[in-house]
Amino acid sequence: MTFTTPKHLRQHLQNQITKGLIRQVQDKCDKLTRQLEYHKQEGIKFRGYYGTGFIIEAELWHKEKQELFGSHVEPLAFYPNFERIIRCAKEQTDATCKLLEERVGQHYTENEVLRTDNLRVNPSNNLIEGNIYGCKTGRMTDEERKATNFNIYVRMIWNYRYGENSANGHLTQYTQFRSERHGAEMEGKAETIRKEQEAKAARQAKLQAEKDAIKEEKWGRFQKLAVQMEKWADKKIKVLGKKIAEYDDTIHNLKHNNFDTANEEHYKKVTAKDVELLNTLRNDTRTWQNDMAKLRAIFDEGCDTRPKLVERYKVWGV
Repeated sequence: MTFTTPKHLRQHLQNQITKGLIRQVQDKCDKLTRQLEYHKQEGIKFRGYYGTGFIIEAELWHKEKQELFGSHVEPLAFYPNFERIIRCAKEQTDATCKLLEERVGQHYTENEVLRTDNLRVNPSNNLIEGNIYGCKTGRMTDEERKATNFNIYVRMIWNYRYGENSANGHLTQYTQFRSERHGAEMEGKAETIRKEQEAKAARQAKLQAEKDAIKEEKWGRFQKLAVQMEKWADKKIKVLGKKIAEYDDTIHNLKHNNFDTANEEHYKKVTAKDVELLNTLRNDTRTWQNDMAKLRAIFDEGCDTRPKLVERYKVWGV
């Protein structure tokens, strides 16, 4: 047995979709008619309406042409194109029913039969919801058949798109259905789930392998910093050592001539602190060259680039 949307539910859907679309088109017609009347009163030539086929212009002025408009013929008013609206609503209803039937069809096999349902329209929200009941076919005892009983729970959701955001330019109601099966497990479901899980695990393993390969390539570049940064730190220490010596000479001369040496002593202290930090880095780089496991531990913590290593040791300019 193939599930088919019950007639009363199909009719409910078509009624709701039709009423909603008529309401939106009528609002647009009323707005255009008011705009037309205002333009006539103010002596403004009506710009016209370039619509989507859901609105029809009323009879034109053929008998009495006002001098204001000259030979230009203006509409009297606008009204909904009900034939087009009903046709569009029916198309949306057909698509909605097809979606419902597809959702239900996902939850039972050819060896199972649907017996009855209690689908209804919830009066509080106009949503279709309820259960469809079924069991396995074939010869079996009542107890065996009872063990194969299942139900498919269905709940509808309305989604709306208005105006230019809709497919028809006025209102499109995109219906969705949430569904789930309870009771006896669907035949082959366990195997399907197992295959899906295996496929998911294979995808995750592949992604992880790619991430690991990228990480190892990055590690290959990062470990070279053990030698490079030792050289950079050593060079910087020598440069700063000369600056400290210069500060010493300057301080000595200033003291000899009774000048204030506070600024020079401050900068000497800052430079000496930089040397201390650089010396810590240089000592660690020498340790890493003999024991890469320690550098790898820092790398695995997330300090995996030269800028991050510089920030870790606060040795700016290296």
